[in-house]
Amino acid sequence: MRINGIKDHLRKQKIMGKKSTFSAAFASALAPFDKFDNVSVAEAIRDLGQNPERDLNCVYCGDTAATWDHVHRRVIGGEYSGYGHRIRNLVPCCRSCNERKGKRTWEEWLDVLSPPDIEERRNNMRRFLSKPSAAPFTVEDMRRAAPRELSEFLEIRQEVFRLMKKADDLADVIRETAIKAHSAR
Repeated sequence: MRINGIKDHLRKQKIMGKKSTFSAAFASALAPFDKFDNVSVAEAIRDLGQNPERDLNCVYCGDTAATWDHVHRRVIGGEYSGYGHRIRNLVPCCRSCNERKGKRTWEEWLDVLSPPDIEERRNNMRRFLSKPSAAPFTVEDMRRAAPRELSEFLEIRQEVFRLMKKADDLADVIRETAIKAHSAR
C-alpha cells in the first residue's frame, strides 16, 4: 500500500453517491423469484449439460462452481431489467467468472474466455434459456397487472431519492457550519 491510497478516504461522502445501491434495491424488490423446486432445478441443470446429482461446474470456464450467476442482470441503469431470481436466470459459476464477467452478456463472456468447448457451452446455454420460464417479466407486464400499485411504488422511490438529496444538502450545511464553529474556538 502507498500513502496516496488515503486519497479515496479523504473526500466528502454523499448519500446520493450510493443512489445506485438504492436503485438496485428498489429494482430487486420488483424482481420476480421462483420458489425452490428440485425437479425444475434438476431439469435446468441437465439442460446446461450437467448432472444435478453431482458437484456442479462453472457454465463459463468449467472449473468447480462456488456460486450462482444471474445470466441476465436484474438491474440495468438503476431500473429493473425484466429478469430476477428465477431458476432459468441462475447458473452455476466459479467465483472468478462471477466477479470478472461484470456487465458482459453470457455470450460476450464466453467469447472472452474462449474455452475449447465453447460451442457446446453456447448450445447448453441456448437450450437452458429457450424454455418459456426463461422469458423476461417486464415492467410493462407489471404495469398491466398492477398499474396503480406500480405507479405508487415508483412515486415512493422518487420520494426516497428526493429525501436523500435533501439529507445530502443538510449534511453540507451542518458540516460547513460545524467546521467554522470548531475553527473559531
